[in-house]
Amino acid sequence: METLSIAQKQMVMIAKALSKNARLIVLDEPTAMLNEQEVHTLFQIICSLRDRGITVVYISHRMEEIYRIGDRVTVLKDGGYVGTWDLSSIDTQQLIVKMVGRELHDVYPDKNRPIGKELLRVENLTTEKIDGVSFTLHEGEVVGLAGLVGSGRTEVLRAIFAADKLYRGKVVLEGNELSLSSPIDAIRHGIGLLPEERKRQGIVNCLSVKDNITMLYSQLHAKCGFLRKADDDAIVRHYIDELHIKTPSAMQAVGNLSGGNQQKVVFAKWLCAESKIYFFDEPTRGIDVGAKSEMYKIINMLVSEGNAVVVISSELPEILGVCDRIAVFHEGRLTGTLDRAQATQESIMHYALGGQ
Repeated sequence: METLSIAQKQMVMIAKALSKNARLIVLDEPTAMLNEQEVHTLFQIICSLRDRGITVVYISHRMEEIYRIGDRVTVLKDGGYVGTWDLSSIDTQQLIVKMVGRELHDVYPDKNRPIGKELLRVENLTTEKIDGVSFTLHEGEVVGLAGLVGSGRTEVLRAIFAADKLYRGKVVLEGNELSLSSPIDAIRHGIGLLPEERKRQGIVNCLSVKDNITMLYSQLHAKCGFLRKADDDAIVRHYIDELHIKTPSAMQAVGNLSGGNQQKVVFAKWLCAESKIYFFDEPTRGIDVGAKSEMYKIINMLVSEGNAVVVISSELPEILGVCDRIAVFHEGRLTGTLDRAQATQESIMHYALGGQ
């Protein structure tokens, strides 16, 4: 099992649940790591279970999935019961209001911002999983990496970040070619990576919110090996307030927070590091629509300050809503690059399936 991808593990867990011949099956975010074909297969299975008289409780933050397969919807908020409705009697906007307690206007921020000079250029990037990838990244720009699970999107960011061994290729930052031997080199050059697996690679569950937020800041500002903790309290309070992190205190163990608030803690950790280039791998997976809207505002804030952001997302509406350009991958190769005017779900899927 440990050799399988996250998507393959997810499918095994679904198969395990189905093998029990249960009368009631609960699926908690089952499509978080599945591609469109795998989602289609899962929904066929769910419909066949329903037709056989089996009840399915389906937990998801993806509105389109709820309406695609659901009969009724129940909303919970902050640990409390909000209500239950027939899906035929409530539209998406009304449902979002029930979930977040307020109207969400313009979920995706305005993208009419100036694009500045080139910040990052990668040429012929090649590792065990990717082959000959080249692209550029500019100040004030959000570039999306799209593709099916296993297409090489994550591996591209890990190669630039020196987390994976680079066979050949160049990484050029502001005109200077970098020779990065480890992720700490990348961090010191102003590159940050919010990883795909938040619980394993983004946070340390047993440490406090404070220690997770200042994990990089304390080390980057250490003097002669000694950590300077005097500024930590003010910095942590600033980011808890700015990112609306819901926690009883800064000393709360981060593992006790909700998934959305854990993700905000990871965001805060990288904001503390004062990076210039941010790599966000599935930054909104498993969080509610209100938290997603806040994440998009953070990304917009970063690029408005002259930074650059790369976003990986398996949700095509998110890629289309957030990004200025979209690079599409298939089996470790870059098969197409689309600007904002060209990009549609159909054109992205064309390249994601290997089209030229």
